Amino acid sequence: MNHLYVAAQNSLTREWIPVAELLEQGDGYVLRYTKGAARLPGFGGLGRMNALEQSYYSPVLFPFFANRLIPKSRPEYRDYLRWVGLENAPASPMELLAVTGGIRATDGYQLIAPPRAENNILKLDFFARGLRYLPTEVLKLLFLQKSGAKVFLMKDVQNEKDGWALAIRTAEPMPLFVGYVPRYYCAGIARLLDSSSTKVNVKVNRINQDAPFDMKFLLSVEAECPENFDILDDVSDFLPFTARGAERLSNIALANTQLDL
Repeated sequence: MNHLYVAAQNSLTREWIPVAELLEQGDGYVLRYTKGAARLPGFGGLGRMNALEQSYYSPVLFPFFANRLIPKSRPEYRDYLRWVGLENAPASPMELLAVTGGIRATDGYQLIAPPRAENNILKLDFFARGLRYLPTEVLKLLFLQKSGAKVFLMKDVQNEKDGWALAIRTAEPMPLFVGYVPRYYCAGIARLLDSSSTKVNVKVNRINQDAPFDMKFLLSVEAECPENFDILDDVSDFLPFTARGAERLSNIALANTQLDL
């Protein structure tokens, strides 16, 4: 994983809007803004990176992202790796941020991993959203789910806040609503669900009873998809803020501003 998007939440509408993207290159990291940055009221950049038309380079992970990782010295670090399913393999900072979303309780940002299909198969892992609003009785039944158990996605067509919302339900021991798919994946997954020739399989990856709500229910999606399918291509907010920035990306480490970190 060497590419992540930054989504910021509109405090009025609660919509998550992609405002920037982070890329890991061989000699460091690059941050540039996306078209969504112009649509978020009052957004003025991340940290000291205030020029939306500018791209930024750093030889180390920008503090905005580094502060979203639990230090290895913290006693809960091993639990952290277990919650995201990386306890048996070395994990890079980008891999950890991709799975966890870099969510912090103190701000309105999260990170989005841009999944890509290979050989017409899309594979995607994500944590279910909205568990904190479930009744205790439902959570207890959710915790009985086993790794590999099949779950299903349902269009929540009467959702007044999000017409694209996809709800998650269990199959056994009874059908139960257990959260939502992250909003930014919904339109792309809905296209696959609408295709009569596509199979979309969703399974429980792991249940983390001792984790924060945003990391309790990890799901895995595997779906057949058309050639050149991009789960995020329905959302123009993910496009670069300027075409000039996109053209210069390959030479960005030499041409753009290096931060003094």
